[in-house]
Amino acid sequence: MKARTTNENEEFVELEVTDNREHAHTVTVEKHSGEIVFHESEYYPDEPERRTTTEQETVFQARRYARYYVATELGYETLPWSLDIDRIRAVCTGLESLSVDEAETHFGDLFAQSLSHYRDDPTVETGDIERPVSLPTEMVGGDDAVLYEQDISLDEDGQVETTGGIRVCYYTEPGNRHTHQHGRALECEPDARVELSPVPIVTMPVFLEYLVYTLRCQIRDCYLGMGLEPPADYRLLGPGKYEFTIKYLHFELYPEYFDIDADIPGYEYDFAPGTDALTAAIDSLERTETTTASVYDRVRDALFRR
Repeated sequence: MKARTTNENEEFVELEVTDNREHAHTVTVEKHSGEIVFHESEYYPDEPERRTTTEQETVFQARRYARYYVATELGYETLPWSLDIDRIRAVCTGLESLSVDEAETHFGDLFAQSLSHYRDDPTVETGDIERPVSLPTEMVGGDDAVLYEQDISLDEDGQVETTGGIRVCYYTEPGNRHTHQHGRALECEPDARVELSPVPIVTMPVFLEYLVYTLRCQIRDCYLGMGLEPPADYRLLGPGKYEFTIKYLHFELYPEYFDIDADIPGYEYDFAPGTDALTAAIDSLERTETTTASVYDRVRDALFRR
């Protein structure tokens, strides 16, 4: 994917974008909102319903890349917050600087909500965990057919300033998706939104590291959604943005990057808790003379329990 500026005035930038199929697009971007006010390509039908899924997604890639190009090359704020790589990267850094107590304050409910899905699983030690938010009675697909979201806002120093309440995303029937906000919504535009399916992680330090990993996968999705190969640090396998997970699952254009076991050259699932998390897990283990499991197995079980 590449682009060049062909015309510019006080309000708009006109670009020629060349997609990964070597087809040219004329794209006009409004400088101050990022709105695509014109898009034309002789290689793709004008009517979306006449395009294949590959053609449709390639058109969207060209539009996303146009906004990205105007933002990075010309310095205008044309990216939506949800696709702003720099903002998501800054949130990763902000999360990494949180203490355990601060993480509990901001993400304690999300942690409990996720772990509550394993209360009846004998292989997961959930303790006396309670579910902060009841699941909608009208959701279909079982208790695990749910996605949790939480918005994050940073202060001027790049530290986590505030987080919103849990957002519960679920289906009532195929194709009919709902989102309920529990707790307060942020009054400002978030810097990033974590998206989480229930995971059997039983310690907050590991949970926090996992949130960072999912945000790194979101950065991967931002690059791929613009038709770009991510930098090496973001060539990851695992869940990132739900909207892209659906694309990876259904569009021939993409491999299944969300699948941690996918065989995609150059990509790997490399979530590995750091030393502090491992130390906390080891300290939390109950050591008895009758324990026969290896230290490795016991640490693994303390971290993931599966």
